[in-house]
Amino acid sequence: MKTTFWSLVVISPNSPSLHKIRISGQALMILAGAFVLAFCTTVFLLLMFPRIEINDIDSTRLAAENQMLRIENKNLTVGMHKLDSKLSRMEGRSQQVAALMQTD
Repeated sequence: MKTTFWSLVVISPNSPSLHKIRISGQALMILAGAFVLAFCTTVFLLLMFPRIEINDIDSTRLAAENQMLRIENKNLTVGMHKLDSKLSRMEGRSQQVAALMQTD
C-alpha cells in the first residue's frame, strides 16, 4: 500500500462515484518548492524592474491627449450619424425619382 501524506475525498453532487486524491510527502515537497521558486522569481523580477514613476508633466500631457481623443471620437460619431441621415434622405429621394421614372 502506498503511503500518503495527505488525502482528499471528492463527492460529486451529480455522480454517485467518489474521487479520492492522494498526495505523497515527496509530491507535497515538490509543490511547495515550485511555489517558493515562483514566489522568489516574482520578487526578484519586481526588484530588478521597479515600477516606472510618471511625473506630473507627463500625466498632465497624457490626460490632455486622452481628452482630445475622446472629443475627436465624439465628433466622429456625430459626423457618422449626420452622414447616415443624409444617406437615408438621398436614398429616399432616389426611390422617389425611380418611382416617378417608372410611372412615366
